[in-house]
Amino acid sequence: MAVRFIAWRFLLKGTERGTFSPMTLFAWLAIGVGVGAMSSLLSVMYGFEGALKDKVLNAYPHILINSGDGKVIPGTSISIEPALRAVPGVKKVIPYVQNEMILKAEKRSVGAVVWGIPTSEMVQLHFKVKEGQWPVLNEDSPQMVVGSELAERMGLSVGDAVQLISPLERGGALGLIPQSQVFSISGFFSSGHYDFDEQYLIMPLEDAQELLGLDQSLSGWQVWTHSVDAAEAVASKMQELVPRELEVKSWKTFNSALFQSLQLEQYSMFLILSFSILIAVMNVVITLTMNVAHKKKNIGILRALGATQKQINRIFLWEGAFMGAVGLSLGALLTLLFVLYVKYFSFYQLPEIYYDRTIPVEIRPLSLLTIYGVATVLIALATLYPASRAAQLNTIEAIRES
Repeated sequence: MAVRFIAWRFLLKGTERGTFSPMTLFAWLAIGVGVGAMSSLLSVMYGFEGALKDKVLNAYPHILINSGDGKVIPGTSISIEPALRAVPGVKKVIPYVQNEMILKAEKRSVGAVVWGIPTSEMVQLHFKVKEGQWPVLNEDSPQMVVGSELAERMGLSVGDAVQLISPLERGGALGLIPQSQVFSISGFFSSGHYDFDEQYLIMPLEDAQELLGLDQSLSGWQVWTHSVDAAEAVASKMQELVPRELEVKSWKTFNSALFQSLQLEQYSMFLILSFSILIAVMNVVITLTMNVAHKKKNIGILRALGATQKQINRIFLWEGAFMGAVGLSLGALLTLLFVLYVKYFSFYQLPEIYYDRTIPVEIRPLSLLTIYGVATVLIALATLYPASRAAQLNTIEAIRES
């Protein structure tokens, strides 16, 4: 108890005159700002990663099964669908047809991606119909829904008639001609993913097959799992069930570049901000070393009163521990204030390309424990040299020089 009390007194009265040392305050601030900045920034980056993952996986399936080279799957292979649905962890399996086409409206034409899926499965998509309704099978006037961003870019309204032109050609009296068909727009959907809403349109599977001349053939199957983390394991099981010419890819595969770049950015920022913690640790070494120099007389008196080298060493180890505890507590407080401010009080708005225009924040306990654990170890190591130097001071010389 006496050792800890003396250590706390030395920390608060670190100058030769026995007053509070500004170096101690700077050491606290360096530690607090260092760990607080790292914790806060990584929390924001984890928030962006989580938000992006939610939006991407809200729009795109967790697993895609297709030929890999764009070839259609003949109707004879559809018999594997019940086996796919029976795989543990599978939430839904949706057969689909997909192709790039030209969407031609009254004033302009753009390239778009057509998704053809069964009408019974459309309502199960995690999409929001912003205006109108999902399309239904209608032989007289086939219908489709258009992504909200694509509709806004082309100035479309519900009920408008547009023409879809397929790059696949069909033979006729005049030779090979592109296939085209007029569709009416039954509504606009929003998936929460900007790029998806700007490129995709959805129609009944039968209409897409007729437009592309595929009869009963498919492009493949879209699979959603109960847990996105289980998608990789489910994909491995499905690969054993499908023919060899088909590929089974999880979201980690066809979005690998995106999420790998996010992880690389997180590691880079972690390494860069590690220098701020190293600077804080150097501040601890300098502060404790100066404290030893200022407290030579006190150390000499303690030695003369019978304090051992081990006890002197422990005094400065405890002083470093108190300094680290105050600094890390300050860092935790700064992180908490930052998270609360961003989550509840920040009025900053992201650009319109982001559907959720607030800054996302995600606290990952393991990450915080790693940051504070590494900082604690470094601070503990930083106290060894000043404590050892204090313990080795000669009693007579310490009193005489003071």
